Amino acid sequence: MKNTEQLWQRIFDTHYHNVYGFFLKRLGSPEDAADASQETFMRVVRRKGTVRLDSPAGYIWRTAKNLVKEIKRTKALYSKWMSSQPIDLDQQISHAPTPEEALIFQNMNDNILNVLNRLPPRCREVFILHRFKGLSHKQIAEQLNISPKTVENHMVNAILFFHKHLSLP
Repeated sequence: MKNTEQLWQRIFDTHYHNVYGFFLKRLGSPEDAADASQETFMRVVRRKGTVRLDSPAGYIWRTAKNLVKEIKRTKALYSKWMSSQPIDLDQQISHAPTPEEALIFQNMNDNILNVLNRLPPRCREVFILHRFKGLSHKQIAEQLNISPKTVENHMVNAILFFHKHLSLP
């Protein structure tokens, strides 16, 4: 293991500056060159188990040339897309609630929870199992060891209770 690490370190030390210069010349940015150089060596190291490296330098340079093409193609597509898609931030639709909507929602949520907590325990349990957990009347009846008709009665009572206490139409 130690020998393998030393081999990769020696390959990196031998080729990094040349690879960096290659990318700097083609990409024009020190940051892009550093990122591309790192990506090149990461790709080489990741492939070490699937590719027999008789010539690490050849594989490094092939990887670097392919990466330059990939980066330039990606940048070209991005530039084309950005130039054809003007973005007017003032025209963007926000799906976030306004402060007033958030307050209304919070008040409604508090009211619903308050009414839910005021239901009789068994009625509340049936309502939660049906409306929040998605269980059928039959499944609830089996789980609580009650008849499906009792489940139906609890659901009717819960809905009527909500209508009464939440002033629903």
